[in-house]
Amino acid sequence: MKNRKTKISALLIVLLCFSLSGCWFALGGAAGGGAAIYYKGWLREDTARNMHTVHEAILKATEEKNIHVEEETRRTDLVRLRGRYQDGTNVWINIEYLAANTSRINIRVGILGDESRSRALWNEARRQMG
Repeated sequence: MKNRKTKISALLIVLLCFSLSGCWFALGGAAGGGAAIYYKGWLREDTARNMHTVHEAILKATEEKNIHVEEETRRTDLVRLRGRYQDGTNVWINIEYLAANTSRINIRVGILGDESRSRALWNEARRQMG
């Protein structure tokens, strides 16, 4: 009986630590297995493509979705894009280098985030990558 109470107590402490530190997102990402996660207005996915390939696909997708890219910042480990839909809605895209053939994409549409438009843009980029 004492062993069971110890296990339950330990589990509750771990869950409490996760809830206090905001790690539910990280836990969900680990359980998601590569699926795009939408959290606090940002769509995020790690993809098994190099950063250059993802960047080219995003540029094609923005063109396809009538997004005017207004600003582009490139570094060796990060590409940031800021653009606008024709209706004036802002779009922010970050592509991060994780490894030789692994990148992280973060997309936010609108000030508060628009999940459906973010997913549509990422789906178009995936289509462009083939």
